[in-house]
Amino acid sequence: MKESIEKEEMMESSAAQPGEIPAGAGKTKQEGKVGRVLPCRLVTALLVLGISLASSAASIVIYDRYFATRIVAVDIKGFIAAQRDLFVQGKIDDDQLRKNIESLEKAIEGIPSNEVVIMGDAVVRNAKTIRP
Repeated sequence: MKESIEKEEMMESSAAQPGEIPAGAGKTKQEGKVGRVLPCRLVTALLVLGISLASSAASIVIYDRYFATRIVAVDIKGFIAAQRDLFVQGKIDDDQLRKNIESLEKAIEGIPSNEVVIMGDAVVRNAKTIRP
């Protein structure tokens, strides 16, 4: 208590008029930090910008990889014609023909749900074609 009274008396004695606070006594610690605020805000803004760009890029990649619908063509007609020709020529037997047809079935069942399967005859260009 005595210390606060002494400080007030010292301030009043150094002031030009009683009750006036000297010019240097009213400065706060914040005024000395003005030079540090701008770089801190700049770093924060760059950090926010970087996180925003990273999360946007990640969401686009995840959407494109797992959710975007794609068109896939399967050339069933050509596959069956090729298998028939091989069977008629005697190059494959019944078991090999069944295995080839089962491999086609597995390839079609293995297509992810975000890919639309159409016949290979309907595709003109720019579509991924599956050939077992």
